[in-house]
Amino acid sequence: MELIDSFSESRAYRHFRHVAVVTANKIHAKRDAQQMKCFAPERVTFFENAGEAVRSLARDRADLILLDSTLADMDGLDFLRLLRGDRSLKGLPAIMITLENSRDYILDAISAGCAGYILRPYSLKTLEQYLLAARHLESYLEIEDEQLRDAREALAAGDPDEAIEAFGEIVGVRDDAQHYYDLGCGYLLENKFGKAILSFKKAVKLNELFAEAYKGLAEAFKAKGDSSRYLEFMERAAQTFAETDRLEEAKQTFIEVLKHDKDVPNPFNTLGIKLRKQGDFEGALHAYMKAVTLTPDDENVYFNIAKAYHLTARFDEAGEYAKKALAINPHFGEARALHKRIFGTEFAAPAGTAVLLPPSGDNRPAAMDSDSPGFAAPFGGS
Repeated sequence: MELIDSFSESRAYRHFRHVAVVTANKIHAKRDAQQMKCFAPERVTFFENAGEAVRSLARDRADLILLDSTLADMDGLDFLRLLRGDRSLKGLPAIMITLENSRDYILDAISAGCAGYILRPYSLKTLEQYLLAARHLESYLEIEDEQLRDAREALAAGDPDEAIEAFGEIVGVRDDAQHYYDLGCGYLLENKFGKAILSFKKAVKLNELFAEAYKGLAEAFKAKGDSSRYLEFMERAAQTFAETDRLEEAKQTFIEVLKHDKDVPNPFNTLGIKLRKQGDFEGALHAYMKAVTLTPDDENVYFNIAKAYHLTARFDEAGEYAKKALAINPHFGEARALHKRIFGTEFAAPAGTAVLLPPSGDNRPAAMDSDSPGFAAPFGGS
C-alpha cells in the first residue's frame, strides 16, 4: 500500500482525469483499470469495439487511452491510425499495453503514433513512467504555444510587424525538429523504444507548430500587402501540413495558393518524392494517395504511385496506376515506358489520339526531375 500511496502524490496522473481502456480482452481491461485506479482518475471507460470508442470519444473526449493490440473489430495498430486520421481525436495520447513483443510490431506502433509501449505483465512503476512521458509530451513547447497565441493576437490587433517577428522566432528553430527526429532514429537502433517515441513525438509537435507559424507569417505579409512573401509562406505551410499528415489543412492552404499560382507543386506529391528517395516506399505511397485527393487529374501523381509500386515488386498495382496516368495523358513517355516494362506491350491509346512516342536508345532525352512542378522523375532514377 505504501507503493501506491507514493504514486498518489505524483503529479503524473492528475492531468489524466478521464481514461479510456480499449481492448477486447476482459481480463486485460480489468487489470489495466485496476492499475490505473492507483493514479486516481475521475473516470475510467471501457470499449471493446474501435468504432464505438471513436464515436463515444468524439463526443466525450478522454485525456488518455490505454490500448490493447486486439479489439473486437480491428487491430490496435489500425485503431492508432484511425485516431491519427480523425481531426477531433488527433493528438489524444494512446499508450499501447500488449503481449505483442516483436520488434516489427513495436516499430509499427511507433510509426502509427503511440505515446508509449508497455509489455504485459507490467508494474505500477512502469505505468507511472509512461504516464509521466505522456504528460511531458502534452506540456512540451508550452512557451512556444503561448508565443504562437501572442503572434495571432498581434495579427488580429492589426500589428503585422510584431506578428512577423513573433512567428519568425518560432520557425527560426526549425532545425530542432530534425534534431529530435535524428535522435529518435538513433534510439531505435539501440532498441530504446520509449526514448524513440518521445523524440519522434517532439519532432512531430514542432513541425505542427511550424506549420501554424508559416501560415501566420503568410497572413501577416498579406496584411502588409506583400503578395510574394504571402505565397512563399503559404506554400511552406502547405508543405509542412503535408509532412505532419494534416490533409484538410494542407488542402485548404494548397487551394489558396493555387488561386495565385497554378503551377505550385502538390505538397503531398513533393513529400512522396522525398520519402521515395529516402527508401521509404510505403510512406511515399501514403503521401501520393493523399496527393491524389488534391490533384486528381494530375498524371504525374499517378505515375509516381505506379513507380513506387513497381519498385516494391507490386506489379499489378503498378500497372493499374500506369494506366491511370496514361488515361489522362497518353503522350506521357515515362508512363508509356513503365507500361511496356510491366505488360510487355505498348500502351494502346484511344482511337483517334495521336501519341508521340519517346525516342529509343541512349539518345532518348531525360525527363524533367519529379521534384520540379508538374513532372515526374525518369523511371528508375534517384
